[in-house]
Amino acid sequence: MPLYEVWHSYPLSETQRADLAQRITTIHTTVFTVPAAFVHVRFANYAATEHYMEGKKRTGTINLVLCNVRPGPSRTRDLYESLCRQIEATWTASVGDPATQGVAHAHLAGAFVLGTVTVANEQGFMIPEAGQDAEWMRENLPKFQALADDRNELCRDMIAELRTREDFKFVFENRSA
Repeated sequence: MPLYEVWHSYPLSETQRADLAQRITTIHTTVFTVPAAFVHVRFANYAATEHYMEGKKRTGTINLVLCNVRPGPSRTRDLYESLCRQIEATWTASVGDPATQGVAHAHLAGAFVLGTVTVANEQGFMIPEAGQDAEWMRENLPKFQALADDRNELCRDMIAELRTREDFKFVFENRSA
């Protein structure tokens, strides 16, 4: 459902990318009621991409995180600002504090929340409107369970995750899933 794009000029190790991806996924599933299986995090080496700020070339020094999410009435500006602050903190936790590293281009220049996901078809399912995820999961649980039973690893992992989350507890009530 969401797509996080990490554009980095700073060279990130595989460990740093994996840590960032896990932390971003955790942030998104905590801020919004979404299973981790639907959170996408993509990394793009931005080192050679021409980037200008103030009309000046800043190529090779910019790191950005673009958060492409679904807009909705329950998603306030304060919520999106919190998401930006958490993304910035996660960058520092994963990559390190540029002030202590002495490497200016390790700094995260910005986190941008773009409410651009209007509709999508993911894993063969039309995604719900923002804020309707839990009920959508409940309605589609038999289909997800059938896919899990048919060795779909993503659905198996998602159902296992949902069983551990308090915010999805009701999905399994009065069901034999």
